[in-house]
Order: sequence, then C-alpha cells, then structure tokens
Amino acid sequence: MSNHNPPANGFDKRPAAINRKGRPKSFDALRELAQQIAHETVKDKAGEPVVVEGHAATVTEIILRKWAASNDPRLQMAFVEVAYGKEATKLQFGGPDGGPIVIEINGSTVQD
Repeated sequence: MSNHNPPANGFDKRPAAINRKGRPKSFDALRELAQQIAHETVKDKAGEPVVVEGHAATVTEIILRKWAASNDPRLQMAFVEVAYGKEATKLQFGGPDGGPIVIEINGSTVQD
C-alpha cells in the first residue's frame, strides 16, 4: 500500500478505507457462540460439574460470583450494573441550585 497521509480535517476520502457494509455479519455468529459458552456448565479438573448451593453452576454464574467477591471496584460496579441496571445519567439545565443560567458577554449580563 502506498504511503498515505490523511488530511488535516480527519476525513479520509479514500473509498477503500470506508466500511460501507457496517458491522460484519460474522459478529452475530460470535455473539451466539459466546452465549452458548456462557450457558455451559462449569466442570472441575476431574470433569465433574461444579455444584454451587445445590445446583450445577454455569460459566456466567461463576463470572458474576467472582465479580461480586472481587476487591476491584470496577468489577463490583459491573456486577451491580448487571444486577440492577445502569444508573441514569442526570443532566442539569439551569444555574446553581436550579436558578437561571447567567452568561456574561463583554461585560454585559445575559440571563436565560
């Protein structure tokens, strides 16, 4: 391939570099395979199913239990988000304490 320097604006007009087909179709197959693996029963070194609280544990269950017992806050937060959903993002459209927005431009004050 030739030495190509993209333009300064970040948009490259080379048609060969444009992904016209979007997400590859093989991704759906990958996701399906991952879900099959997630539902498999975990086996110990002897080939026996791992039993947790009276039932055979799945790969997903073992992962979630490791996340819940982890000392890593990122894994703990991921566990909570899986269990209870992601916290809603709160947006504030207003000034401090819910008051009006005050903008100062060239010494004059504009209030919305």
